[in-house]
Amino acid sequence: MPKKNPAKSIDVRAGLVGYLREISLDEERLLANLAFEPVVIGRQLLENHFTVSDFQGTEPNRVLLATMLEIIEDQETLNLPNLIARLTNQRQGKKTRLDVAGGEDRVRELFIAPFSQPGITMLDDIEPVIERIRDRNIRAEAHKTMIQYSERIIHGEKDAFEVLGNCIQSLRGLFLQGSAGYIRSLDSHIVEMQELVNDQRARKRSYLGLQTNFPILMEKLNGFQKEFYLITSGVGMGKSTFATQLAWDLVSLNPELTVLYFSLDLNRLDATAKIVSQAVELPIDYVKNPYSARPDFEEKRARGLQTVSEMSSRLILVDESNGRQFIDDIKKQVKRVRLEKGGEVAVIIDPLFKILLRHQQQMSFNEKSNILASELKSLAAVEGVTVIATAGLPKAISSRRPVKEDLEEIMGLLYDPYAVFFLYCDYLNNFDTPFLEWEWGKEDSFMIPITEAFIAKNKMGSTNSRIFFRYFEAYSKFKECAPQEVENYSAMIDNLERFKEQQSNATTKRQGRQEEF
Repeated sequence: MPKKNPAKSIDVRAGLVGYLREISLDEERLLANLAFEPVVIGRQLLENHFTVSDFQGTEPNRVLLATMLEIIEDQETLNLPNLIARLTNQRQGKKTRLDVAGGEDRVRELFIAPFSQPGITMLDDIEPVIERIRDRNIRAEAHKTMIQYSERIIHGEKDAFEVLGNCIQSLRGLFLQGSAGYIRSLDSHIVEMQELVNDQRARKRSYLGLQTNFPILMEKLNGFQKEFYLITSGVGMGKSTFATQLAWDLVSLNPELTVLYFSLDLNRLDATAKIVSQAVELPIDYVKNPYSARPDFEEKRARGLQTVSEMSSRLILVDESNGRQFIDDIKKQVKRVRLEKGGEVAVIIDPLFKILLRHQQQMSFNEKSNILASELKSLAAVEGVTVIATAGLPKAISSRRPVKEDLEEIMGLLYDPYAVFFLYCDYLNNFDTPFLEWEWGKEDSFMIPITEAFIAKNKMGSTNSRIFFRYFEAYSKFKECAPQEVENYSAMIDNLERFKEQQSNATTKRQGRQEEF
């Protein structure tokens, strides 16, 4: 008989000990982070369908996880008193669950000093641990399955091909469990859509997405849904103002929504001043002015600050005061806010080009733009959030109405967004423009330029249509024109373009006659 190799036995034993140690560490990491941040980590576990069956380590860890998940699913607060009470009141054989979990001292230490053990650290994202645990479980299960079927092939009485076929089916089941086990059926999508339709019907809205104070725009876009939207224009056409107004509209008109506003162009005080000005229609010059000769403005400022302050838990404003924002930073913040708040989230980024990428020095401007567009589209899909970003067009395009072809060189900005619309104000290029109105009947009357939004792309609605807004510069706010006014202004643009075309043709004909002579 062959002699046993002592060194090989020691290696196998050491490998097994290391493997069990890895299992224990990952389970302890997950439990520690769940105790430290029960809301965020609990939601991540539920979203990933993580259950006690995923724990393959010691029984105390399994009991602890099962009880903690029960508390979360019952919508109770996961804290030390609740956990000890539930563990004490439930029995497992002759022992209470508290005894099986390691006793009150172990549970108390988990909440008071969760990261005191070596190798147990606080994690920004628990999903890598979840993936590692599941990957290890699938490998172990696959290894066990192949050993079982290899024994049956060698010693079993059944046909070898039949045994091999059964083995393949078992491994296929493992593969589907690991890769596509939680892909929902078409029926579930239909149910979700019907629930959404019923919800919006109860709110008496004819579109499915989030609500703003721009009803015609919402009808065209079917509301802002969990997709990536791009607002673009030339220099000075009002992108930042439009983004700021959308942030306020979304948070004030959608009670269950949290808005995460990345103001990368304006600092947080300027952005807040705009929001206050828009909320109560106070001239923006007075918002940060410490002295005001008008009591009515002072009263309005106080009311505006109070109104905006009441939304502070659902309107989160991020600027560059804590450092420049990389796309990975934005993705982490979005995920964390979504998990902490638990409801719907809208993300507004102004402007898109200020987001940084790793190693972007080696990229061209178009390459960076395409990657950012792809990342934001992926962010909307993976996290299930609404993403609205602004992007500036080259300066040369600012002197005319932009068209879809202006984005063709930057393919990502044209093809990745769910909808793209251009902002344009003719008054900035032509002081004699007909797109200018006088505001009558007010003591501080002023001229109001008309800004247009041209919907160049819309995957699920009308395209090549225009919507018009009055821009009130004093309080930095857009107001949508009425439907009849939209029709009139659209007809005006068509007539002007037809007139310019006729003039161009007439000039060409005159030049042709002069050349004949």
